[in-house]
Amino acid sequence: MAEARTVVVTGGTSGIGRAIALRFAQEGDRVVVAGRDRDRGEATAADCRSAGAPDARFSAVDVADEASVEGLAHATDEAFGTPHILVNCAGILQSGKRVLAQDLDEDERLWRVNYRGTLIGCQVFGRQMVAAGRGAILNVGSLASFAPLSLPAYTPGKHAVLALTQILAAELGPKGIRVNAVAPGYTLSDGLKAKIARGERNPEAITASTALRRFVEPNDVAEAALFLCGDRAASITGVTLPVDAGWLVQAPYAQYLQGNPIRDDAAL
Repeated sequence: MAEARTVVVTGGTSGIGRAIALRFAQEGDRVVVAGRDRDRGEATAADCRSAGAPDARFSAVDVADEASVEGLAHATDEAFGTPHILVNCAGILQSGKRVLAQDLDEDERLWRVNYRGTLIGCQVFGRQMVAAGRGAILNVGSLASFAPLSLPAYTPGKHAVLALTQILAAELGPKGIRVNAVAPGYTLSDGLKAKIARGERNPEAITASTALRRFVEPNDVAEAALFLCGDRAASITGVTLPVDAGWLVQAPYAQYLQGNPIRDDAAL
């Protein structure tokens, strides 16, 4: 049986982060669930222990605060030593709007959490991993890392996460550390389910915009995270992997097809 790794998941109290924490727990890894909501975090840690983690605990953190992240890193090192894996999953979503209407306070808040929070996590835990001579970092991007979505604070931040991932992969690779990212599509999290229930999202329209005609499940992203952070991906670094049910290919394909329809009878 493989030796248990130590995995830190920021934003691990709900949604994709929770699914990632549970998936590593199922592999028998120690998990530090980091976030702001203590009740949800303690519940996730308990579920991780039930799922097979030899140890799992909640640690409160504000990813936009360097001192708070330093405290998380110190507490993790005191308990388990330098973590083997860091997953930067903490983030804030945004509703659609136009650039000229973007509130600057909201812009600042999203950048502080989505980009700066990822940067701080990479810096603080990256230094520990450099000293240990090993490690894997996984950042969480988005479809917005690749496409100009109408989210004028969120989209630039997720573009920046992609660039940060590539830069760090080049810098840390010689130190024995791999850095990758996942880019989830429309993920059927509790938040999206609630928006659908309130009539704020059209599920049929969303699934029709994907090649596979389905939502992404949180566990789909967790499986990709497990792969990218594990030995099977030993030669993979600097990659941002879409987990999007084919949205990135379907959107331009369908748009092109509207103006250039296929008129033969060869359609499947």
